[in-house]
Amino acid sequence: MSEIKHWYTIILLACFPVAIYANDKFADSHIHYNWDHRAETSVEEVVEILKQHQVGLTIIAGTPSPLALELREQAGDWVVPFFSPYIHELGKRDWYLDKKVVEQAEQGLKDGRYFGIGEVHFTSGFKPRTNNKIFLSLIQLAKKYDVPMMIHSDSGNEQTLLRLCSANPEVRMIFAHAGGNLNPSHIEKILQGCSNVWMDFAARDPWRYDGISKEDHTLLDEWKALVMKYPLRFITGTDPVWKVTRGSRWDSDDEGWTYYQKLYDFHWTWLNDLPEDVRRKIAWENTHTLLNRSMP
Repeated sequence: MSEIKHWYTIILLACFPVAIYANDKFADSHIHYNWDHRAETSVEEVVEILKQHQVGLTIIAGTPSPLALELREQAGDWVVPFFSPYIHELGKRDWYLDKKVVEQAEQGLKDGRYFGIGEVHFTSGFKPRTNNKIFLSLIQLAKKYDVPMMIHSDSGNEQTLLRLCSANPEVRMIFAHAGGNLNPSHIEKILQGCSNVWMDFAARDPWRYDGISKEDHTLLDEWKALVMKYPLRFITGTDPVWKVTRGSRWDSDDEGWTYYQKLYDFHWTWLNDLPEDVRRKIAWENTHTLLNRSMP
């Protein structure tokens, strides 16, 4: 990033008002810092954005994987890196064929550099499937090192995820983007069947996953009822991967971090429509429980 652009971003952060929320403690439980973010937003700027928004805990995955470690090095232990199986820039295409993924995952977990595994993506009708050897090996590592695993599935029903969590009750699983494809009845079956699952409500924004919220960005009644019934089983995050939403080419730079305020505001709108104790659990406490961290 040029020096002029760097200072322009810092000035924007300083001048852009951060809204006052009913609960200013926020665990952003789903963020990324990828190779295509770097040209737009530096590590230092990402950390400053998070601090400006009172983020006191965050789960991050990088592509390539070590980029997540750079944020922790810059910010401290409130940044919690997960090992991403995408170990090179285009790793999302071939991770399930590469034995080095398992080798690097185990070394990173053994060394204490990573505190979870994921986000791992599965798309219905495309490879890989959840029975591939690399993924099954990653699940075994999650068991061995007692770390959570974040899984993204685009299935149209609950069966794939329910099989995974039922077969691996020892693994704390985060199912990403609960509002993506599954509806509340699907999710309730998972929550009833698997006590080891947290639903990541990182619906990203109302433009891509608009099936969870009303026009005012509060939750639809059936989603709100589900959250109220299972207040200990939901977390949320901003997931600032912008070009997924705007339909840009995957090989272009991603300016998602410059839209952080917009994504943050979307989540706090529905959070602030919840009772205070439920809001506090989803915005802050449940992520500590998931990560086995004591709350400050």
